[in-house]
Amino acid sequence: MRKPITTVKGPVAVLKRDDIDTDALFPAQFLKKTVREGMGLHLFADWIASGQPEAAFVTAPTPTRILLAGRNFGCGSSREHAVWALADYGIEAIVALSFGDIFRSNCVKNGVVAAVVTPEDHDALMALTRDGDQLELRLADLTLVAPDGKEIGFTLSNGHQAQLMSGEDDITRTLRYSEVIAAHEAKVAAETPWLQRMG
Repeated sequence: MRKPITTVKGPVAVLKRDDIDTDALFPAQFLKKTVREGMGLHLFADWIASGQPEAAFVTAPTPTRILLAGRNFGCGSSREHAVWALADYGIEAIVALSFGDIFRSNCVKNGVVAAVVTPEDHDALMALTRDGDQLELRLADLTLVAPDGKEIGFTLSNGHQAQLMSGEDDITRTLRYSEVIAAHEAKVAAETPWLQRMG
């Protein structure tokens, strides 16, 4: 179980790029790390080393809590390290036009909101939002409050709203159905006794 998430509010960093992949988020040379704590130190490490301006928020004095990005955020390899690094740094939500499928699943498993907005609303957000502005995401009604106070709807992948708000992980959600699982196992054992372990 993780802490349930109902609202995310805080400073935003604007990433005016599409197709930001997991190798940019967490470069391959750090994959040997197996402890999640401290992974945020390597977030966008290659971008920082090369002076790319979008990564400047990582070393800014005020921690960023929300990323506003473009299309296909988190594409590329399936490394969960990318989400671990974001969460360890303190990113609680990402607002984008779309996400890599595996990355989006890794987000909900690690308590990071992956919110999708329409192209029209995305254009409006990009036009009025600057680094350090405040955004607010309310999960109960799937509403984003822009820096100018305008309320914008967003969507989450199927089931992610309930999972984020409950704080349940995949195992806890599965155990909701423990009685059904036990009944199925008993039925299989009765119908196929030759498959059961001897002794």
